[in-house]
Amino acid sequence: MLLTVVGALLLVPGLLAYTGAWRRWSDPTVLHWPFGLAWAGVGLALVDAGALLWSTSAPVADVVQQVGLAVCVLGIVFAFWLPQFLLPRWYRDAKSGGGRRATR
Repeated sequence: MLLTVVGALLLVPGLLAYTGAWRRWSDPTVLHWPFGLAWAGVGLALVDAGALLWSTSAPVADVVQQVGLAVCVLGIVFAFWLPQFLLPRWYRDAKSGGGRRATR
């Protein structure tokens, strides 16, 4: 249960960054850490969901936890490097100079 709460706390700022509702952090010289937060938050929630499934279906729980752990690792990697196709359009435009940095 605790991992789900922590996952949600990581997911909220990550989703705000992805949707563009939170852009104040953005700067072309800054790492992509808010986007990594979203991925790590989903991963933590999956790990916790797998733990809750252990009493009903251990093989399914094991797969869910392994996928969650992989998504957590991706979240750490994505905080430093994110493939271009996973970046939101507003961020790609700002980074390429086609847009200006918003101050929302």
